[in-house]
Amino acid sequence: MALYASDEIHSSIQKAVELLGLGADALRRVPTNDRYQIDVASLKDAIARDRAEGYLPFCVVGAAGTTNTGSVDDLEALADLCRCEDLWFHVDGAFGAWAALAPRHRHLLAGMELADSLACDLHKWMYLPYAIGLVLVRSEEQHRKAFSLTPAYLAHGEGGRGMVGADLTWLSDYSFELSTGFRSLRAWMCLKEYGAEKLGRLIQQNIDQAQYLAGLVVATPQLELVAPAMLNVVDFRFVPTGRPAPPPAAGGTAEDDAALDDLNKQIVVELQERGIAAPSGTTLRGRYAIHVANTNHRTRREDFDLLVREIVRLGEELGR
Repeated sequence: MALYASDEIHSSIQKAVELLGLGADALRRVPTNDRYQIDVASLKDAIARDRAEGYLPFCVVGAAGTTNTGSVDDLEALADLCRCEDLWFHVDGAFGAWAALAPRHRHLLAGMELADSLACDLHKWMYLPYAIGLVLVRSEEQHRKAFSLTPAYLAHGEGGRGMVGADLTWLSDYSFELSTGFRSLRAWMCLKEYGAEKLGRLIQQNIDQAQYLAGLVVATPQLELVAPAMLNVVDFRFVPTGRPAPPPAAGGTAEDDAALDDLNKQIVVELQERGIAAPSGTTLRGRYAIHVANTNHRTRREDFDLLVREIVRLGEELGR
């Protein structure tokens, strides 16, 4: 059996394939385009090649906001492909799925509603504490048949109206867990208190702020964008003035680019240890980047003005 996702998909997908007992080799990592979206033509070729070699393709995972870049795959094209190839279409919407609430960016998620299953977290872009995530499955019957196991001592759904709990849904029929906590109460209370419209405004605000940061990066000679900013993620790095930015590495970095990677890693450490800001870092096509994922409802544009000034100052200070 073979499952397909972009080379930017979250590591949880590999873990899922391994937990299913298929092994990591069952995950086909499909190349991405210059916007870090899955290349649909390459995906089609991979599926056809696997079928010809006797493998059984069964699922395609589309990204609704990758962790590295916030890029959204062409979900409509993936849904069409899965329908034609009779494959399960799963969407990993770890945080990006919530952009469906953002008035000016929900169009990026067109096709997500066609998924057979959708996973996303509420502790990322719904401002809730760890750990709360969810999965939605289109077919209740398939969902239940995958997990339901009812021994004699847990018999339920039998008897008439007088039997306590006879007509209740047992959540143990829909997951690995037999006993579960009531984590969904947090999500329910948040939605009841703030409402989808207000949460959508905050998500839109985060996207607009990320676009503002991307604009600051483009306007600052010492900084360069490493990937397009599609949603609320901005990947960029410090490049000393007068030094041309090297092209993306095809596999490994040149010696001078390795030094530039080290410099940007030092900048991230100093930002954190001096209490200025807390970005993280990532590597995109061989280049280390400062990684800013904006999911804080308290963020202000002035925070990004400060961040850019301090990165330039630290870069020049550390690069002497």
